[in-house]
Amino acid sequence: MLNRRIVRLGRKLIPRFVLDQINPFDRFMRDAVAEFVEQLPPGSKVLDAGAGEAQYRPVLEAAGHRYWGIDLGAGEPDWTYAGLDAFARVEDLPIAGGCFDGVMSLAVIEHTPYPQRALGEMSRVLKVGGRLIIVVPTVWEEHQVPNDFFRFTRYGIQRLVEAAGFEVEGVRPIGGYFWFMGRKFIDLLGFFERFPRCLLWPLLVIPFGLVLPAVFKSLDWLDRDKYYTIGQLCYARKVREAGGPTWDML
Repeated sequence: MLNRRIVRLGRKLIPRFVLDQINPFDRFMRDAVAEFVEQLPPGSKVLDAGAGEAQYRPVLEAAGHRYWGIDLGAGEPDWTYAGLDAFARVEDLPIAGGCFDGVMSLAVIEHTPYPQRALGEMSRVLKVGGRLIIVVPTVWEEHQVPNDFFRFTRYGIQRLVEAAGFEVEGVRPIGGYFWFMGRKFIDLLGFFERFPRCLLWPLLVIPFGLVLPAVFKSLDWLDRDKYYTIGQLCYARKVREAGGPTWDML
């Protein structure tokens, strides 16, 4: 995994349109949130469950919605949590039932040992008819350790979401084999960060950090099935209270 200080520096120095070619995940997330925002009724109250640095607050508020971000505060060590409204666990939300019109859970439930309970809590605080957007990893390196527990297929996340009282409106893979490989090229640079291997960095950063990820991203249309994907995006609507079949061990 590439050092986060290098990632942050790259995001400051490299233009966004170039970043979108070498790391399309961020662009995918921005587009997914924008689509979710369009689905919400005007003036909706939206919970960002596991908000991290609350990066999507400006997007929701610019659209006229009320944003409320919660997080446990146990994410990456260089994150700041000044934008949060409360510190809490996603599987034990300190919120009355039926308060929100929308809930966002973006790369969160892999970090709780109780993903079904977390989804049940998201359902509980949503009004019937309220909307959920959830993103989960399928193939991803371990991160935010030791709080990293699960990976999900498209069928696994659909089962969990439906058991929490939602009607799933769609599950989309986040890229296919070529997106996946492009990300692995960037991750490869992480093996060359320490001395003496770091001496090879000047030779590797352009081909593995820029050229190959951009080329492979442009080839992703060749993968129709997208069985190799870095994650899943799910849109759902609450149709009943949580219940029905569950995975008791979770």
